Amino acid sequence: MERMRRGVLRAILVLGVVSAPASAQTGWESFGPPLFQVTDVATALDDGTVYASSSDTLAGQSAIFKSIDGGKTWTALVQAASGEYYGDVLVDPASPSTVYTGTLGNDSMTRIYRSIDAGINWALGLTIPDYCVPSFIPGNGGGHALMSCGTGLWTTADSGASWQAQSPVPFTEATRLTTGAVGSLYAYGPTTLFISNDGGNSWQKTGAVPPCPAVNVLAADPLKPNSLIVGTGQLGASGLACGGIYLSSDGGYDWTASPLTGVFVTDVALDTVDSTRAYASASALGSLVPKGGVWASTDRGATWQDSSLPTNSASRLALAKSGKVLYAATPLGVYTASTTNGPSTCTPDAFTLCLDQARFRVQATWTRNDGSSGFGHAAALTGDTGDFWFFDARNIEVVIKVLEGCTTNSHRWVFASGLTNVLVNLTVTDVVTGTTKLYTNPQGTPFASIQDTSAFSCP
Repeated sequence: MERMRRGVLRAILVLGVVSAPASAQTGWESFGPPLFQVTDVATALDDGTVYASSSDTLAGQSAIFKSIDGGKTWTALVQAASGEYYGDVLVDPASPSTVYTGTLGNDSMTRIYRSIDAGINWALGLTIPDYCVPSFIPGNGGGHALMSCGTGLWTTADSGASWQAQSPVPFTEATRLTTGAVGSLYAYGPTTLFISNDGGNSWQKTGAVPPCPAVNVLAADPLKPNSLIVGTGQLGASGLACGGIYLSSDGGYDWTASPLTGVFVTDVALDTVDSTRAYASASALGSLVPKGGVWASTDRGATWQDSSLPTNSASRLALAKSGKVLYAATPLGVYTASTTNGPSTCTPDAFTLCLDQARFRVQATWTRNDGSSGFGHAAALTGDTGDFWFFDARNIEVVIKVLEGCTTNSHRWVFASGLTNVLVNLTVTDVVTGTTKLYTNPQGTPFASIQDTSAFSCP
């Protein structure tokens, strides 16, 4: 399966170099980078900093580029060794000067590199004696990250200086990683889906295969537990056998086809500020799949609008942290477009509390020592206080209060207590600034009282 994906990747790069008419370029701009067949694009914390991995497979060249002005100018950071091609790029959100990437080599080796100075210098952290496609996600705190490659899983706690192989892992096919709501992590292959609520230490198989059994990308709503979007695409002998976007609201057990069908979906990006906004990319594969591009949704994927990308193919997407700028990796460089982003709001639901005049979003996950896990069920008590139950609605497990202490110490406060000894991840997010605090109760430990009077700065 990895070798098949390798072939598809190169087909996307070589066959997808076809531009649309100039009239379709409204809202999109591109200024490079010079090696125009862009494989991946990744953003940092500010709206202007963006990285791109770019290759010219016909010339045998590949490099990492960086822009600090939103893609208008690019600086070449590092060129790959002959026969190596850069793939995914991850900027550590907790330590933005740390950047991870991997290369696929003609020698059937996969190499993992890192930079801890924002791309100026790079070092080899791991060599995998197999050809697989690395997928990175941030871990819990700066310097921590997870990486899957083929059916393997590795973690780092020192910003990629060393990687530890995790064993055992339940993956049976080429697996990629993504983050979800309340600290949950997902691992997925073309026909499998796993979830972890303990930072990737254990994984539980979940969900079912969507109607098109060829998942290329999965995006988990960062604000709404169990809400998933998958992008699919499967090639047949004479073209696209099936493809498009499917939606699930129950963690992947039931899937509904969206109106975006008949395309080979390569990526899905969800706005972390307003997750009703979603974006999907698709690649053209010559005469086999002539239609690609970028589509936008303002209702969590229920409907989609073609964004008129000036080229008919895109391999990856990235959103600026503010959600106001969208980047698309295409065979003709990185394209950028401004997005319309309304005011941030907190919407309460079965798993979400909205406290302190709905400015703070509070969610929880639990994991027992047998590996079973789930999301906390929320119940509001007052405007500032609420609770969560895990296993039985009659038994409260965690009580939390978020309130304004601005006139006292110029901060907003978080207080919480628990009646449990299971692993709990409690996430509190300021929907105005996007700042998030994670509070963790370790497995087998009585829940320690939280009295954080400097949790969030005012105003």
